Amino acid sequence: MTLLQLASVPLLARVLDMHDFAIMALGMTIPLFANTLSDAGLGRSLVRRQEFNVDEWSTVFWFLGLVGLALAAAVVAAAPIYAKVMHEQELIGVVSVLAAVPFIQACISTHQSALERDFRFDQISKVTVASGILGVLLALGLALAGAGYWALVAQQIATAGLRGAAFAWLSGFRPRLAFSRRLLMPHLNFGKNTLLFSGVMTLQSQTPVLAFGQVLSSHAVSLWSMTERASRPARTGLAGPVAQVTLVSMSRQWREGRGAEEVAALYLAATRLLATLLFPGFIVLAFAGETVFVWLLSEPWRPVANIFALAVPALLLEAISSTGARVFMVSDRTDLRLRMAVERLLLGTIVFLAALPFGLEMAVAMRSLFAVAYMPRYWGYLCRCVPLDRWAAARVLVLPTAVGVVVGLATQHVIAEAGAGETVSALLSLACAAVSVGLAGLVGMGSLRSDVARLRASVHRRTDV
Repeated sequence: MTLLQLASVPLLARVLDMHDFAIMALGMTIPLFANTLSDAGLGRSLVRRQEFNVDEWSTVFWFLGLVGLALAAAVVAAAPIYAKVMHEQELIGVVSVLAAVPFIQACISTHQSALERDFRFDQISKVTVASGILGVLLALGLALAGAGYWALVAQQIATAGLRGAAFAWLSGFRPRLAFSRRLLMPHLNFGKNTLLFSGVMTLQSQTPVLAFGQVLSSHAVSLWSMTERASRPARTGLAGPVAQVTLVSMSRQWREGRGAEEVAALYLAATRLLATLLFPGFIVLAFAGETVFVWLLSEPWRPVANIFALAVPALLLEAISSTGARVFMVSDRTDLRLRMAVERLLLGTIVFLAALPFGLEMAVAMRSLFAVAYMPRYWGYLCRCVPLDRWAAARVLVLPTAVGVVVGLATQHVIAEAGAGETVSALLSLACAAVSVGLAGLVGMGSLRSDVARLRASVHRRTDV
């Protein structure tokens, strides 16, 4: 799926213009907020349950269905107001159509939770890949037919719909006509902080889009959205599955706090694995990726290379934070996670907005600097949940970062000295990015083997046995 998404980005970038991507980025903002509310935090709560009660799951299903309908209606109602604020009348239709996405997500949340609870991640992965392929093919076909940004809108709707239908069929869960307030309340109590946290995180991710659209221009929105779009497949394609497995592993080890040390070890293992897979390649492209973006996306997108380089630290740290989020969940400290998220959002937004008048590059750079500076504070919050050594958490990031910097500088030097053409330089940069990941894995092979073994074993081992 990651390779498919990576391949689709340059194809769509060459068929659609920058304005199409700007409209899509702006159009997704309100539906994304609604999408974070569609699950209401209840899906994660269901996964934690050791016993399966069909009436309990049916109650959650019907409740989320009502939530999804309400959210879709709210998005449609907000569309004209949002379009007027952003000075883009095209957003009325785009936002209204995209209102279907949070409704679909609300309806399939319980089915996805059933698959995750049964550890059927292979089926989740196959469905995600298949729906993604069909969504991309639809987008490419419509883009070639001249549909413009509607090709991107159709991709979102089709992917969500096909994924939802497949999850509903495969999960085996069939809701009854049952509803119990007593069975719902424990999930609402758990979900409220998770829900608020998701909203805060969405606001954090969408702040640049809204700010660039209001203060700078749609061109700035286009560059930022392409930076996000180009990096998202690798980040979510790896961080998402690792976080899902980590949640199940940690849940089975927690056992009312008796497995706190093992949960801390699982966090370090998952973080090291993600950092090894993500950090080196991204850092190499930050140093020597300009020709890659031009070669893949075309000349008008050249400025994306510089924005990407400045954004890399924040993008990477956001990706690995997905494993830390699971620590808060299994320890039932979603209140602490919410407090941390609000604090980070407020401080980060102040820094970001203070830099915004100085231009796009300065705002993106300060966003990354803040992300790095906040990490010790983030680990401090995790320490309140499990016995985590902050220095140990920092050390797992050192090797992948060092490998990426060394290979990136070397690649940059070789390209400058060789004076090769655009295609050769781009292929060399991509090859070196791939080599850097392999090199980081080779150097840290011993630790990585232990980490993978720990994650696998924890799925079947319980701390109270």
